[in-house]
Amino acid sequence: MELFVLIILIGAAIAYLAYRSHQRTIETWRRVAAGLGLRIESRSGFSRPVISGTLNGLPVKIDTYTQSHGKSSTTYTRYQVRYPSAGFDFSLKREGGLSFIGKFLGFRDIELGDPVFDGAFTIKTSDRQRLLALLTPSVRSGLFRLMASYPSAVITEDHIGMTRAKFETNGDTLASSIQRIVATAQLLTAPSAGVSDTNVTEREEGLLDQVADRMRQAIERHPEDVDQRIFEVETLSAAGKEEGARERVAELEKLAPADPDVTGWKKALGTPVTSKPVTTVDVDEMAKDLFSGNDLSFETLTKFNSTYAGVKVAWEGSVKRVRKMGNTATVTVTVATVSNDLYGNTEIDVLAEMPVSSAPEETAVVTVSGILVRIDPLVRNIYMENASVT
Repeated sequence: MELFVLIILIGAAIAYLAYRSHQRTIETWRRVAAGLGLRIESRSGFSRPVISGTLNGLPVKIDTYTQSHGKSSTTYTRYQVRYPSAGFDFSLKREGGLSFIGKFLGFRDIELGDPVFDGAFTIKTSDRQRLLALLTPSVRSGLFRLMASYPSAVITEDHIGMTRAKFETNGDTLASSIQRIVATAQLLTAPSAGVSDTNVTEREEGLLDQVADRMRQAIERHPEDVDQRIFEVETLSAAGKEEGARERVAELEKLAPADPDVTGWKKALGTPVTSKPVTTVDVDEMAKDLFSGNDLSFETLTKFNSTYAGVKVAWEGSVKRVRKMGNTATVTVTVATVSNDLYGNTEIDVLAEMPVSSAPEETAVVTVSGILVRIDPLVRNIYMENASVT
């Protein structure tokens, strides 16, 4: 009899502790909802909460569901942002894993003719031409940033959805996740409200100071846009303005403290560049080391700073672009190509400044020599100082 009573008491204690833990989670969801100006629905007992409402002009919802797997089950937290329909069916999700198996077995998704985008995403659509028109350079750039940090996201013609395999108890994660996908949804709804095509193109071309200045002006108009702010941090870092980038990350922490890019860039920008002796590096080995895996942009930056910054190299490549401004030319040379399951086939470019009189012709095959100093991981640009071409 005493054993029976003891078992009852232990069971009651476990139930009470579980109830208290659940109530603390409910309170966390309440705080998040209140902080974002959203409403929360939660019945008594062990019922799970639902957050909903409008965030930055778009309907959002955070809830949970449970999926059984035989004798076990998994609870998922689900985030969803809706926007006006594009008027045709499409879905985009990250390439990889089972997608590769499906292609091996003969199941093909739509290809848009952009090897980078086609390699990074599984694409379904009822209207290829309209999807091409929707996927401007700025939209593609934003989708790359989202999918790199939130690989479970699925983008469709009228919503972005994302799931995580747990009943989320961290309030910062709840708030950061919904803020991030709202920012990308706004880009799909009104591309002009996000990072512009001009900023994407000029960042790729190495015009970093101009892009950073315009991004600051855009953020002052839309301070809640997490995606624009991440783009600004990346641009400042690539331009060598680490102090400015750190200041912007500190601003970002107030909006999305648990966003993977926010926490990752904060750590990366606090990692000093390691001095290197004057030596050389095989370009293909470096490209494979930096870009062939699934490292996020801040992880690639950290690896570059600890291994390659300060190294003197001489690499052969093809001149992609020569931009002349006054007496100075910025020469872009494609020195390698890599392939991975996030970015597809990707060119690795070196950007080097030199006198206009020393600049080669576009499409020429040259050897570019100099010291590696900075990297723009997402667009695969490596910056070189004391450069020359032969």
